[in-house]
Amino acid sequence: MNFELSPAQQQLVADTRAFALAEVAPYAAQWDADEHIPRQQIQKYADHGWFGMTLPPQYGGRGLTALDAVLVIEEVAKHCGVSARLIVDHNFGAVGTILNFGTEEQRERVLTAVCRGHKLMSIGMTEPEAGSALTDLITSAREDGDYYRLNGEKRWITGAGEREYTLVYARFDGVAGANGIGAILVEEGTPGYIYGPRIPSLGVRGVREGVLRFEQARVPKANLVVPPGSAFGNLMSAYNGQRVGASAVALGLAQGAFDYALAYADQRQQFGKRITDFQNTQFKLADMLINLEAARLLIYRAAAGAKATITERQASSVAKVFASEMAIRVTSAAIQLLGAEGYGRHHPVERMFRDARAFTLAGGSAEIQRLGIAVGVLKRPLPQT
Repeated sequence: MNFELSPAQQQLVADTRAFALAEVAPYAAQWDADEHIPRQQIQKYADHGWFGMTLPPQYGGRGLTALDAVLVIEEVAKHCGVSARLIVDHNFGAVGTILNFGTEEQRERVLTAVCRGHKLMSIGMTEPEAGSALTDLITSAREDGDYYRLNGEKRWITGAGEREYTLVYARFDGVAGANGIGAILVEEGTPGYIYGPRIPSLGVRGVREGVLRFEQARVPKANLVVPPGSAFGNLMSAYNGQRVGASAVALGLAQGAFDYALAYADQRQQFGKRITDFQNTQFKLADMLINLEAARLLIYRAAAGAKATITERQASSVAKVFASEMAIRVTSAAIQLLGAEGYGRHHPVERMFRDARAFTLAGGSAEIQRLGIAVGVLKRPLPQT
């Protein structure tokens, strides 16, 4: 499989790099310290065409491929994992679910607003007792005339309290198991839709992780995106693209840390020599590059096979596991190359390390991805599934 970039993709990367250097890199440390990225900054990303890249032009998108979006995400993440994660959220995941399984009215109303940056999107899956075991979720949706009444709590919701749309996974009318789960769009200002506390986190601090509560929240039936029944497989297939996007964030963070550490090590002297003149440093740099290149190929392969933002499960999980664990190794090695300096906040590698640590957890843990990979290898259900 040839991943040589086309002239259009090369231009896309060059344009992204120039914009990221001017509008992202100078401010990333401040957003981390403030634990907030301003809405006007997010609007710049929409105005620059980074939201809805994967969506058709009829909804305000650019009609680009999943691989094109991954190239942008990777380039931005070299400077700011938070910004890159925002781009993932507005090209895959909930956005992809609405594109593939929503009604035409939902696509026209919601996706157009997302592409313009007028509305931001989050996805509400995780609960206190339902993370990896998502089919155990208990947030309920019960019919009430032309509405559903939602009750329950979601945790670790990215963008909770900062985004106008949340695609909520719920159990409909008390039906047990996967067949009872569907997805409904809940909009900011819905009575009974309550923003709970923020959950302080180790990294990716510029985006809020928090709690959402539903207390008899009354949501129109017209907002039902994926009905219960056989829908769970559709919901999970749409989320595979989110995993590939998250893998690209991890890759970009690791590449950014590598680039910074390489430049630092090649000018720093110890014992009268540049530290890159020592074989130990050379081997470390070689191992870091091997890891980066392997992750890149896995991610590009998964993205290249996408259809309308949906990527294949096995390829997505393989890329997610390797890239997320690779990013921890490479960013940690970058800190080591800088020595004590790498531990200081005046260098970006400590932030990149903290941000990279999220991705063996966010978007499906490395353990649950391995379980899915094993199902594909053995070609049969396993006791845990």
